[in-house]
Amino acid sequence: MSDTAQQQRRRTVFAVGAAVVVVALAVVLAVWLTRDSGDDDGSVAVPSAQPPADTPTSGDGSAAQAQGDVLPQAMSGQDAVDALGDQLEYVAELNAMSADELRDLLLRDASVQVAPSGRLMYEDRMTPPATPESAPS
Repeated sequence: MSDTAQQQRRRTVFAVGAAVVVVALAVVLAVWLTRDSGDDDGSVAVPSAQPPADTPTSGDGSAAQAQGDVLPQAMSGQDAVDALGDQLEYVAELNAMSADELRDLLLRDASVQVAPSGRLMYEDRMTPPATPESAPS
């Protein structure tokens, strides 16, 4: 084999080896970034069908909301803060934030809503693109 062919073969072997090392490092990094914290006992959290013990009901004794709901309908802003009342802390905890963070978010971002279940959601209003018929001439 000539020197040029031998050099080409060495380059190819080196390139393949380098690619294998890069892929192996990527796999190790991916596993490291997604590893468990070590405190997982194998249990799975499942939402309860029951509202929290401190969930108030309406004054007339009838259930004001569906079982497990914290609000009768999706709400945002000051209306949501007022309607949640004492449950603001529960809803904040449900969404992995403090009560102050939730209050600030609801008052600052009009697109944030609290679903009846207590989960946060964003209202996205999209304007359809103009069609040739509706475009001004």
